[in-house]
Amino acid sequence: MSRAGSQKPALLDLRLARLLSHGTWLATAIIAVGLMLPLIAQPAGLVAARVVTVGIGLIVLLPVLRVVLMCVAFFRAREFVFAAVAALVLTIIAVAFVVGGGIS
Repeated sequence: MSRAGSQKPALLDLRLARLLSHGTWLATAIIAVGLMLPLIAQPAGLVAARVVTVGIGLIVLLPVLRVVLMCVAFFRAREFVFAAVAALVLTIIAVAFVVGGGIS
């Protein structure tokens, strides 16, 4: 394999690692803000709960975003079999989301 060909998977790995790392830090910060809101403002119970829920939702969404990024990367690299598998995984996630009731 040529050196240029070996850099593409490394670039994808780097992008995936950054997505997961930055996303996890962002979700953690959002949850921390939600947990600190009741300490700062007294009637912040419902708002704090919703902020924490957003942070948890982001943590749940990160693996889905990873699959989306991989699907796009596989299509760009013309790896249609892997792109189809990633698209199938996204379809399964979407069906599970709809069957499970979505966001309540």
